[in-house]
Amino acid sequence: MADFLSLHTALSGILAARAGVETTSHNVANAHSTGYTRQRVTQLSREYGHRASYGVVGTGTTVDGIDRLRNEFLDMRVRAGLGLTAGLDVRASLLASVEEALAEPELGIGAVLADTWNAFEELSLSPTDPAARRNVIATLQALATRINTVAIGWERVGADAAVSIEQDINEVNRLLDEVAGLNDAIRRSTGLDTPNDLLDRRDLALDRLAELIGATSRQMEDGTVKVSVNGLTVVFGDKVNELGWNRDDATITHPSGVDVTPGGAVAEYQRFLQDVLPNYQAQFRQFVDTLVANLNERHRAGADIEGTPGEDLFAFDADTFTLTLLVTDPDRLAASGTPFALHDGRNAASLAALREEAVEVDPTKSIVLDNWWREIVTDIGVNARTARDAAAAQASLQSAAELARLGAHGVSIDEEMVALIEYQHAYQASARVMTAVDELLDQLITRTGLVGR
Repeated sequence: MADFLSLHTALSGILAARAGVETTSHNVANAHSTGYTRQRVTQLSREYGHRASYGVVGTGTTVDGIDRLRNEFLDMRVRAGLGLTAGLDVRASLLASVEEALAEPELGIGAVLADTWNAFEELSLSPTDPAARRNVIATLQALATRINTVAIGWERVGADAAVSIEQDINEVNRLLDEVAGLNDAIRRSTGLDTPNDLLDRRDLALDRLAELIGATSRQMEDGTVKVSVNGLTVVFGDKVNELGWNRDDATITHPSGVDVTPGGAVAEYQRFLQDVLPNYQAQFRQFVDTLVANLNERHRAGADIEGTPGEDLFAFDADTFTLTLLVTDPDRLAASGTPFALHDGRNAASLAALREEAVEVDPTKSIVLDNWWREIVTDIGVNARTARDAAAAQASLQSAAELARLGAHGVSIDEEMVALIEYQHAYQASARVMTAVDELLDQLITRTGLVGR
């Protein structure tokens, strides 16, 4: 009877080694699969044994399960960083686009303003020169074009951000459905087998949700996860609360009717659309409005080449952010300070003096137009550079966190090769035990009773 138990003991070793080889093979095959967590066979000695006169003899091993080598703390650390990293990347990208639309300093509004003041100054010296007058019209048209180009560029950046956030919300809802489906599959498979690959897929989806919207998750007793965004539940078991997106005011809504305060990339897109871009556009609109008002006021104070009083140079539609040059005929430029004084360029000189004279912005603030524009450009540039530096610093920290998690969760080919050799030797040893027991049985069965014949 003991010999037959030895065969069963050897068989248990063979089966355990085979499970180890199969698991190692699965690890190696998925060494480069995104989100895969390496697995290990857990073996335990059998709880019962063969009782002999000299003691209890063990009866082999059993495979207790196949464990995922997953560290929940590292997951939480990485996911917290994913949302912050994605948000800073989006902020840096959007501010860089805003800065690029300015095209400063060579092709920006600052250079065109300088050309405008120079053109008026030349006209003040030669008010009857047709070339000087055409030069003024050309620089004014260039100024209007450049201002409109910046406004259109910023509108395009805002439109792109709105499209991006809408796409991200759609992806978030798709991922929420995926997590709910995986929750249901994992809950149904728990107790029957180990759904390691389903758990990997769910963790990958949770990583992406953390990156997109700053979602957090909590493990439940039945194996499912509860997913929340800023305290609002979006997945509970196999139930999903999909998020809504309002393009008009850039708000994100929960089915309960409560506005969602997101994290991650979506938060920065929302912040840009609701606060950052409108603030820059308001500053720009105020600058252009003040510039146009002062140019028009001073131009109306003069007279053109025929003695006619000056008209408004520009029309500015603040709602559509469109600047239009009204005076396109060089002879209509009011360069003279008095009617019919052809060689009087005092009004052109007054227009050129806006280069250095402070203008009133509001009752509490007066500033030179060029300096004001430089302040706007500098503020945008500093913010863009700060965002780039913050994104680079956070990316370095996030890389370290992900490397730590990869070291704990990822597959090492060298480590798997060592494990494969160990299981191979264990298999061979168990097979040799079975062969030895078989030879003993052969001796017992075929030779018993031959002595004395």
